[in-house]
Amino acid sequence: MIGLAIMAILLSAGLPSFNLWIQNTQNRTAAESIQNGLQLARTEAVRRNTNVRFDLTDATGLIGWNVGCVTATADCPATIQSHAGSEGTTNARAGISTAAIPSPAPANQFDTAVSAGTGLPAGATFNGLGRIPNANIGTDISRIDITNIVAATARRLVVTVGTGGSIRMCDPALSLAANPQGCS
Repeated sequence: MIGLAIMAILLSAGLPSFNLWIQNTQNRTAAESIQNGLQLARTEAVRRNTNVRFDLTDATGLIGWNVGCVTATADCPATIQSHAGSEGTTNARAGISTAAIPSPAPANQFDTAVSAGTGLPAGATFNGLGRIPNANIGTDISRIDITNIVAATARRLVVTVGTGGSIRMCDPALSLAANPQGCS
């Protein structure tokens, strides 16, 4: 009985950090899914030498996306690959911004999170060179914030899309000067 009591005390002490770890993992998985979808769209655009679009499809911020050709043909379908928002967690949510991110980003650029569902549905188009076409700058996604609706203290992640086609995931809580995983 003493052993069970000690085990119960240890479990109750560790449960809050375990729950936070679960929420952080869900945010990371969601951010990696978005990053992979963006990289797939860029790769397919270069491979097919045509415009390919990545779209976040869920207006509530669930991590649902579609990659497909802007102009569907027999060789380039409207849906190359998709990820339903019902797959994975429903706790991690995305919000987007289309505002251009200055280079280098100021220290406070990512201090305020983009709220879940903001700007959605939205997407980014990559051309045959793997870049965002000039006509789409300011209307395509430039920043995606991944937050957690269950745990406000869960680690927020940001996925950025540069006009040159670069795709990067970063942690806004870290300084880029001190850590390569930082945002600014």
